[in-house]
Amino acid sequence: MSPAKERLVHMLGLSGQKVTYEQARDLLDHPDPSVRLTLASRDNLEPEILYFLARDPDITIRRAIAANTAAPVKASLLLAEDENEDVRHDLAERLGRVVPGLSQDQQANAWRTVHQVLGLLARDQLPRVRRALSEALKSLPDAPHDIVLLLAKDPEATVSAPVLEFSPVLTDEDLKSIIEASPLTAQLSAISRRINVGEEVSNAIVGTGNVDAITMLLKNNSAQIREETLDAIIDAAPRQTAWHEPLVHRPNLNARAALRIAEFVAESLIQKLAARTDIDAETVTTLSKIVRDKLRKDDGKAGLAPDDPDAALHPDALKIAARQSEALAKAGKLTPAYILAAAGEGVTPLVVAGLARLADLPVKAVAEVVRTTSAKGMLAVAWAADYSAEDAVQLQMKVARVTPDAVIKPRAGGGFDCTEAELEWQLDMFKDIADGKAPSPM
Repeated sequence: MSPAKERLVHMLGLSGQKVTYEQARDLLDHPDPSVRLTLASRDNLEPEILYFLARDPDITIRRAIAANTAAPVKASLLLAEDENEDVRHDLAERLGRVVPGLSQDQQANAWRTVHQVLGLLARDQLPRVRRALSEALKSLPDAPHDIVLLLAKDPEATVSAPVLEFSPVLTDEDLKSIIEASPLTAQLSAISRRINVGEEVSNAIVGTGNVDAITMLLKNNSAQIREETLDAIIDAAPRQTAWHEPLVHRPNLNARAALRIAEFVAESLIQKLAARTDIDAETVTTLSKIVRDKLRKDDGKAGLAPDDPDAALHPDALKIAARQSEALAKAGKLTPAYILAAAGEGVTPLVVAGLARLADLPVKAVAEVVRTTSAKGMLAVAWAADYSAEDAVQLQMKVARVTPDAVIKPRAGGGFDCTEAELEWQLDMFKDIADGKAPSPM
């Protein structure tokens, strides 16, 4: 290396030392990657220099450019399609800091390219990259709506949840359309945790029948829940002990709702109800009497366990789920894989209604299979819905709650361990039971 270039390298390492365009250009092909890395980390170089370094064969240098807030937008467009996921990940993290800082002139000149970069990252094949972008954009009021909505609809919960919970860009209409598309528990719960959830959105969440999401909604004191929606929650609450305490602490609880809640919650929670300062004296007196009565009388009644499948089989919940499954089918999203994934989160009305649609069966018949925990019945439903015998094992355990020792496993070599005639008879039997008829003999 010439003495002049050695002096230039030394000068480059001095943070306060200005490097001219010509000097930086002379170091672009320096054989030592650490020299090029020092160059790539600077924020006071000409954009052309940084753009050139975005093509550097060394990954650490491209990562430095991806993280450099001074990098030109054309370099970002190049890096958004980089073969290395760490480069794309670093770029996604950095763009969240760049978007709010663009001046109006910069926005006019560069926004189209920035938007193109965001679109590439939002569609990246790796969830890690999409997740980094979601985290970067989740709180920005000026983040592009179409990009945020794309992230909010991402099938990976780790990608969609940050923007679903925090993004101010998403409208109530956006959120309702996402809920109607029946995302899984993580997405619904993220929406339930948003600040100031609107009444229509709350109503849509309750309509899904998802226990965990409704629990999150009740715990969110900023969520707006209208009286009719709260009544629907209270109707189902005796079987959902996870709802009891948040119901007791819901703000703006009227006397009628308080008394209804007192009918099924524990004595300690009724005492908390009576201790509220926003309930009138007459209601407090009634609540105190209910506590005394409960303490005197132990009637031995036990409520349904929180995960009792009957919670998913209420006729109203199944009607809503049938409409949701119809909408999913029209959108081409109601697939066996989708329902199998939903089944992994527990018995929900959508799983029952979705299986019924895939199997071309009445919803009541599939609900009866679940209610009776029938291994043969669920095997028949899985067969009718074009699931494999291996998938049928998962449906028996996750949906019909069949114990592992009672599960009907695939026959040796694969396939359903039942004849088609036996499977057809099972389907006919559960259809008859659902219709109130006596099942015909085999």
